[in-house]
This record gives sequence, structure tokens and C-alpha cells, in this order.
Amino acid sequence: MKQLTIKKKITLWYTGIIAVVLGTILVLVLLFLDKVGISATEEEISAAVTGFSSNINFQDDSFYLDGDTEFYDNGIMFCIYDKNGRLLYGTIPARFPEETILMSNTPRTISESNRKWMIYDSVYTYGDDDEMWVRGITSVHSIELFIQTSKKMLLIVFPLLIILIGVIGYFMIKRALRQVDLICDEVENISNGKDLSKRLSLPKAKDELYELSKKFNEMFERLEFSFEKERQFTSDVSHELRTPVAVIISQCEYLLENENLSAEDKEEIAVILRQAKRMSKLTSEMLMIARNEQDEQHLMEKLDFGLLSELVIEELQTKAQEKNIEITLQKQDDLFMNGDQTLILRMMMNLITNAINYGKTNGHIHVILKVENDQIVGEVKDDGIGISEEHLDRIWERFYRIDKSRSRENGGTGLGLSMVCWIVNLHNGSIHVESIEGIGTSFIFRFPKI
Repeated sequence: MKQLTIKKKITLWYTGIIAVVLGTILVLVLLFLDKVGISATEEEISAAVTGFSSNINFQDDSFYLDGDTEFYDNGIMFCIYDKNGRLLYGTIPARFPEETILMSNTPRTISESNRKWMIYDSVYTYGDDDEMWVRGITSVHSIELFIQTSKKMLLIVFPLLIILIGVIGYFMIKRALRQVDLICDEVENISNGKDLSKRLSLPKAKDELYELSKKFNEMFERLEFSFEKERQFTSDVSHELRTPVAVIISQCEYLLENENLSAEDKEEIAVILRQAKRMSKLTSEMLMIARNEQDEQHLMEKLDFGLLSELVIEELQTKAQEKNIEITLQKQDDLFMNGDQTLILRMMMNLITNAINYGKTNGHIHVILKVENDQIVGEVKDDGIGISEEHLDRIWERFYRIDKSRSRENGGTGLGLSMVCWIVNLHNGSIHVESIEGIGTSFIFRFPKI
């Protein structure tokens, strides 16, 4: 499962908290609407009945109403009953249950035929223990409709509000953390470009991100100093070793020409010569890499990649024949590119030599060159021992050797593929490896074609 970004995590956290808070408020509001709606109606009808009763005048054993008394006021209908529940004045609403009993000073809700009414009864005594009742009747259908509509609107508005809060919050957080994205992009550019002299741009506000950027710049400064010291050391050591190694090689070759030496002595000298040549190759490759890392300028010119590959294969035929390995070249025409001839030759030399060293006796090496989408696509394919999957990602590292004993036997230095990688990058190309252990390996590279 893909990990969420910090922006999305923060958005989900605070949106969840707000959703819980607003959800609680929503529940309370819905309960409040029910209570307040009914309570307000109860207060309204009881007050209306009390007000209507003020129009009744009692005298001895009878009562009479003021002349301007109205039995309907603001949605409330008023009725007057005697003590036996017989309607004396007023009109009851249609479909209202006439047999509803009288109950003093108690607001009630009556339902009938999908209609609801709220009633309030008030009793008055006069004369010799005689009674008359005043009833107020109002429909609560409109109130319930309003409450239900309000609930539906709240239930619809609630998720939309949460989504809106989440979207607005995400963009606010994204804006707040924009400097983090800039830091990540700049660090990636410095890392991919391998130019440690670059620095992160510092934000205007001296906040936590300012301090983070400042610490990164201090770290890059220390790394740059360390790498420069390492590069200078590598260059100096490689340069200083060339002369003594060359002297050792020349002296060994001179001694091997001396006929007075015994076979045993010549064998020991030959061992020294082989190791000296291996050391010479190692210092040469280290010096080449050191010069490249110091941004030494390279002569870029128009090259015929197919012709250069033919020259490399011809030079390595003798080495391949020692293991009875056949090298074949399959190429198209018009394989021209801009590049440094020495480096391109070195790259092909390293790839094919690597295929010979790790190829099987009586094996095959196929070099395939073609054009695809304005690119030169090359492949060096062998049927050798292959590379296990655990080593594939590390073969480009300097001095990394899968089988150290076999590498020493073949004269490998552990720098060949590392050198291939930076030569390809120097020419704006790309390279990757495909391999199955015990079956073979393919190195596939691409260069811009001209």
C-alpha cells in the first residue's frame, strides 16, 4: 500500500477531528430542534389560551363573551366546552377527533389520519360549582415539516461542509509546506547532479524551515569538503603510483629477457609482472575517474559508433579465443553520435572484456547495435555465469565485485562498470542490466543519435 504524504496525513487528521466535533454539534442541534420546536409551540398555545380566556366575563351563574371575540388567531383555533364536554362555541378542525377528553393545563399532541395537533385545555369555575373549558387547537404539521426539512438540510450540508473543510485545509497545508517541497526538489537536484557546490535557497521567514535549509547547507558544505579531499587524494595517489609501477613493469620485462635466470625465477618474476600490470590498470582507471570528477573537459566529436565497436571487438578477439568464446556483431548503418572517442572505446572495451571474463568456455557474446527513435541502442549480451538478483543494484559501485577471487584471477579491478556508468552519463545516455544467474547477462545502453 502506498504511503500517504505528510500533507495528506495532516489533512486527514484535522478533518477527522473537525468531523467528530461538527458531528457532535449536529446531533445536539437535531435534538435541540425537536425540543425547541415542541416547547415553543406549547408555550405559544398556552399563552394564546390564557389570552383568549380574558375575553370571557363571568356573572353569577353564567358567562358571556366580549363582542369582538375571535375564535381563530395566528393558526390557533379556540373552542368552549361545558363541564360535560359539549361544544358550546367555536369550531373544531376537520378530522380532529371530537371525543378527545378535556385535561386541564396539560399541552398534548393528538394524532389522527396522518395529521397532528397540539391542544391545550384550561378550566374555569363559576356559579354554584359550574365549569366551562377553553381549548386551544393548533396544527403541528408545519412545525414538523420545518424540523424534518431542517434535519435533511443539515444532513446534506454536513458531509459537503466536511469535504469543503478538507479541500481548503489541504491547500492551506500544501501552501504552508511548499518550502518543504522546494527543499526536497533542490536536494534531489543536487543529489542527481552530484554537484555539492550548490546550496538550498533560504526562505525569507526565519522559521523552522529556514533552520532546516540552513542545516542542509552546512551538511552539503561538509560533504563537499570531504569529497574534494577524497578526489584530490585519489588523483594524487594515482598520479604518484604511475611512475613506480611503470618502473616495476619495465624491470620485470627486462629480467624475463635474461636467459641466465632459472625457470622458477622467471615464474616468480612473471607473477610480479602480472600484478604490476593489474596495478597499472587500476591506477589508470582511478586517474581517469578522478579527472572526470574534477570536471575535466572532454573532446566531443562526431563518432561512428559501429566502427568503434568493430575496432574493440577486433582487439579483444585474441582474449576471447583463449576461452574459445565467439564474438559476433550485428549493427545497422548510420550509427553516428557526439562523444569522446577515447571514453567510448573504453566503455565498449570494459563491457566486452567483462563479458569475456565472466563468460563460459565455448560461449558466445553478441553485440547488437541499432537505431530506435533517434537513439543509438546497443546491447552486449553473453551466455555466461550471469548475476544474481541481489547483486544487480550494486554492480555500478566502485570496487564492488561479486566474486572477488574470480575478479582477481581475471585481472578485474572493480572499477570497470563504474567507469562505464559515468561515461554513459557524461554522454547523456542511459544503461541498465538484465541478467539471470547461470544463463547470461545483457547490458543495454542508449545514446542520442545525430
